[in-house]
Amino acid sequence: MTVLLLFVLFTLLLVLGVPVAFSMGLSAAAILLIAGDVPLMVLPQRFFSSLDSFPLMAIPLFILAGNLMNVSGITNAIVRCASALVGHIRGGLGQVNILTSVMFSGISGSAAADVAAVGSMMLPAMKKEGYNPEHAVVITASSAILGPIIPPSLLMVLYGAMTGLSIGTLFLAGILPGLTIAALLMAWVWWNADRIGGTRHPRAGLRTIAGTVLRALPALALPVLIIGGIQSGIFTATEAGVLAVVYALVFGIATGELTPRTTLRLVRDSAVATSAILIILGGAALFAWIIAREGFPAQLAQALQDLTTNRFMALALIVAVLLALGMFVETISALILVTPMLAPIAAVYGLDPIHFAMVIIISVLLGSITPPVAIILILACRIGEVPYARTLRPFMPYFAIILIGLLVIAFVPAVTLFLPRSLGGYGN
Repeated sequence: MTVLLLFVLFTLLLVLGVPVAFSMGLSAAAILLIAGDVPLMVLPQRFFSSLDSFPLMAIPLFILAGNLMNVSGITNAIVRCASALVGHIRGGLGQVNILTSVMFSGISGSAAADVAAVGSMMLPAMKKEGYNPEHAVVITASSAILGPIIPPSLLMVLYGAMTGLSIGTLFLAGILPGLTIAALLMAWVWWNADRIGGTRHPRAGLRTIAGTVLRALPALALPVLIIGGIQSGIFTATEAGVLAVVYALVFGIATGELTPRTTLRLVRDSAVATSAILIILGGAALFAWIIAREGFPAQLAQALQDLTTNRFMALALIVAVLLALGMFVETISALILVTPMLAPIAAVYGLDPIHFAMVIIISVLLGSITPPVAIILILACRIGEVPYARTLRPFMPYFAIILIGLLVIAFVPAVTLFLPRSLGGYGN
């Protein structure tokens, strides 16, 4: 009954328009007041202890590194490289859009950053070349979820900090799932090219390809340095964030795009974004503490086992619930909310925790581009100046494609675990 009342209060506050972080914190405080058996001094203690974590220091660093790289001219280099590589394939700039998101994922770690940076360049270009505006927006939003899947990923940093899993292993685990979803999206764009519109570019010569790859190399090398350094034990994920910031600063200064005023603005913007994430995390820590105190994760696992003892059926049910949650709750908030409840279920069903983490993260991400809320899709619509309602019908095939990719990842653990076991020594 306590947990039920907690969720009722949380839902009521959300309906009233209270931000999700305060909804979680206030509902937890109300439960303690009603119970009366725990001093309220526990609330600030729990709030602070949830943020007193060395791995969480990586969050502002990766956010700042992504912002610095985004204004340093690297996005232009990535778009030109992607265009030279796949612009001649059926689907033209649609293919370029997806491959650009794959490359940009290595420096952003965020779906919102991906759709803002890639969309601001690709959507005007696609419109100019005669692509259907609604399809162009949907392609941009769909491929943007690759940002938090292909490392480095803010969601993986959060998940690792909350569960104690290796962030470096999570980074490795995200590479093949991200590439799987990208390949499925590119295959659909190829098949659906006549409806999307636009034209293919002439095939680029080897010299052109080599030149564009060389100019994009600073962006392409960053994730390799980060993952390689973490997995080899040279530095931690937090120290990798410091390296990413220094790398981005040097690159921005070398290109002449970073000025002292721009750098200060980006530091301020990164601090604001980090503060929002940490406030959500603190509120969720209070919420999760009440849930754990009442033994709800064990009860949830038992209820799920009563429904089915089949691990794949359990995964399907969890995916369905997370998709529904992601449709109404912002991605980071949803992940922070569900992780303490769902992470213990992996052991109950004998699921690999790294594999289970990927299923949770990708499920919540897919929910974030799914109507009615569809925050990422709405952002793409604003950038592309396309009415949101006009994108709902063309979005459904892309939703189905990504869902197929998610199901492959959920039911074929090797897609997630191959690289961690091959390159990271995971499970050996």
